[in-house]
Amino acid sequence: MENLISTLIKQHRSLQQDVTNVLDLCNSADTTNFTKIDQGIKKFTKNLVEHLELENDTFYVGLLEKMKQAGQDTAKTEQFIAEMKDIEKVVQGFLDKYKDADSIKNGFVDFKDEFTNIKEVLVLRIESEESGVYSYWVLF
Repeated sequence: MENLISTLIKQHRSLQQDVTNVLDLCNSADTTNFTKIDQGIKKFTKNLVEHLELENDTFYVGLLEKMKQAGQDTAKTEQFIAEMKDIEKVVQGFLDKYKDADSIKNGFVDFKDEFTNIKEVLVLRIESEESGVYSYWVLF
């Protein structure tokens, strides 16, 4: 548990790199290699699932428990978690929609626009977590 926050932050950096790599492929001169883009999305998906499992099943559960034991009101933290889960659903919907190289190829323009939006949302989520709830961990 001591290294939980540092592990989550390392996972954030890995996810950010995954997104950058996919967008670089989308913006490269050779945007016809949809297999590479698909491989990048699959790597991102794997890393995202691992991160969300640790965050949702360990960090958030533990944080709420620690806050309640300290007599803290958890309503705003629970609302924040619910908002994060809403973002998770949107990202999962995107990943389901573009599940292979053919679906990426057939909807490439939309894929690229939607993935760019997902990048922006993920950056906001990461910043919110790292400057917000992650700092609560050491307080309780």
